[in-house]
Amino acid sequence: MKKQMQEFFEAKDVQLYNRGDILKGRVIQPGSEVVLVDIGYKSEAQLRTGELAPFRRGRIKPDEEIEVIITYIDEEEGTIHVSERQAIYTKWIGELERHYRSGEPVTGVVEDIVKDAGYHVNLKGIRAFLPGSHLGGDLPAEIDKLRGKEIPLKILELNRREKNLVVSHKAYLQDNERKRLKDVLSKFKVGDIIDGEIKSIVDFGLFVDIGGFEGLVHRTEISWKDLPAPPSNYKVGQKIKVKILDVENQKQRISLSIKQTRPDPWGGIAGRYPKGEKFTGEVVAITEFGAFVRLEEDVEGLVHISELSWGFPEDPREVVKESDQVEVIVLDADEKTRRISLSMRRTQADPWESIQSKFPEGAVVTGKVTKLLDFGAFVELEQGVEALLHISEMSWDRVNNPADVVKVGDEVTIKVIKSDGARRKIRLSLRELQEDPWHAFVENYPVGTVVDGKITELKDFGAFCRITDEVEGLIHVSEISEERIDKPGDVLKSGDSVQARIIGVNEEKRQVRLSLRKPQEPKQQQMQQQEPEPRRERERERPREREREREFEYEQQDDGPQRMTLREHLERKKGLVSEPEQ
Repeated sequence: MKKQMQEFFEAKDVQLYNRGDILKGRVIQPGSEVVLVDIGYKSEAQLRTGELAPFRRGRIKPDEEIEVIITYIDEEEGTIHVSERQAIYTKWIGELERHYRSGEPVTGVVEDIVKDAGYHVNLKGIRAFLPGSHLGGDLPAEIDKLRGKEIPLKILELNRREKNLVVSHKAYLQDNERKRLKDVLSKFKVGDIIDGEIKSIVDFGLFVDIGGFEGLVHRTEISWKDLPAPPSNYKVGQKIKVKILDVENQKQRISLSIKQTRPDPWGGIAGRYPKGEKFTGEVVAITEFGAFVRLEEDVEGLVHISELSWGFPEDPREVVKESDQVEVIVLDADEKTRRISLSMRRTQADPWESIQSKFPEGAVVTGKVTKLLDFGAFVELEQGVEALLHISEMSWDRVNNPADVVKVGDEVTIKVIKSDGARRKIRLSLRELQEDPWHAFVENYPVGTVVDGKITELKDFGAFCRITDEVEGLIHVSEISEERIDKPGDVLKSGDSVQARIIGVNEEKRQVRLSLRKPQEPKQQQMQQQEPEPRRERERERPREREREREFEYEQQDDGPQRMTLREHLERKKGLVSEPEQ
C-alpha cells in the first residue's frame, strides 16, 4: 500500500500547488477577458488579461510560453488563478530593492508619457515613474525621441505594499559627476602650478578649467594689486597658468591663484623706488581724487590731484588721460601698506618761485577766467598760476554775482594788487583799471545838492536811493518824513522816484546820506541876503582856508614826502597815531 501511495505522488500528472508559486505555463486559449494557461494542473489556469505583463508587445498567442504566479486557488471549483504581471514583479522587485538600498543604478526603457507629469519606464517588466523634472539635461523631452530608449536610472522611491517605484536619470548623472569629480580631485595637490582655460568671468573672479574640473580664481588672487573686479584683459577661452591654493574634497571645490605663479612685486619696493627718484609710468586709471600710474606689472602708484600740476585742477582729466606716459617723482613707497605716492608737478619747475618778478604789484596783465565762486573768480595767468579776482575788485559798483561781470573762458586784462610768492597768492583788480565814479560824484554833488533818485531797497532803518548809475545814498528812517514813522515801507516802496537833498558825504566809507524832509529854504535865503558882503566873502573863503589847513607834509626816509591831514598831524604829535609802516 505504501509503495502504491508513493507512486501516486510521483506520477507526472500529479503536482502540488500553493499560492505565490512562480512557474512556467503554455497558453492554451487566448481570450478577450481570460487566457487559459496550462501549468500542469488537472485543469487550465485562468489568467485575466489585466494581469498580463504591463509592457507586453503585441497580442498573446497560443502555445506561447509565459511565466506566471499563482494568486488564488478555488478548491471547490478546482480552478487556479494566475498573473503574469505579479510574477514579474515578485521575481525582480527584490533585485530592484537591493539597487535602491545601495544606490547603484539600474537600466530602464522609456515606454510612454504621463501627461504634464513625466514618463512610464520599464524596469525588467515592472512599471516605474520617471518625473519630468528628473529627466536630465542630456536627454530630449519629446516622447517620440525617448520612446524605446534605454537609459540608466537611480531609484529614488520603492514601496512594495503600494507598488510605488520612482526613478531619476538626473540623480544618476549627479552621482556619476560626483564620482568623476572625486577621481579628478584626487589628482591635484596644493602648491601645483598647472595650465588652465578661462571658462567664465564673474564680478568676484574667474572660473578656470584645469582638466575636467573648474576651479575659482578669486579677484584678490588675480593680481598683487587690489582689484574691484577682474580686469578686461582676461577673456573666456584664454589659456593661463594657475597655482592650486586649496582642494576641498568634501565641498568639491578648488581655489586657484594667478598672482602666486610669480613673485610678489611689493617685496623690496622701497629699494627699487627710493624717495625723490624720477621714473616713467603709464596712467592706467583716473578717479576723482587723482590718477594711478603703473610703474611695473601689479605695481601702481597714486598721483593725488594736488600733485598733478602746480595749478588747481578740479578734475584730474584736465591734466592727464588714460594710457598717457608720464614722468613722476616718488614721494613715498610703503611695502607694508603696499602703497606708493607719486608727484607729477615736482618734475617741473615751480612757477611760484619767480612769481613776484613775473607779476609784480601794480603790473597790468592778461589772464583767462577758469572758475567762478560766490566770492569772486580765479584767473589763470600762466600754466600752474591762478590768481583771485575778488568780487569787491570787479567794479566800483556793487556786484552781487561775479557772473554778471565775467564768464568762465573770458580773456581779461587786470591789475595785480598783491603778489605773494611765499604764500602762493596773487590778488587782482578790474576796477583799478576803471575810472572811480566816486571822485566824479563828490566833485559834482556837494552837500546840499537836491537830486532826483529812485528807491532801490527798503530796510528797517531806512531806504536806499540810486542817485547815479554808480552811487546810492541812504535815507535814514528819521529823514523820510517830517512826521514820525515806524517803517520806511509805510511811506515808500521799491521803484518810487523821489527828490532828496544830500545832507552828508563820507568820502572814506563812500557813503551818501539823503533827506526827504523839506528844509527851511526861504529863511536861509533871507538871512543870506541880509548878511553884509564882507561876511559872505569871508564865508566863501573859509572852505579854501580849511582845505589848506587840512594838508601838511612830512618826510619819510624811503618813500619821500607824503600827504597827511591836520587832524592826523595833531594826533601824531600827541602820540595817538602810530607812524606809518616803512
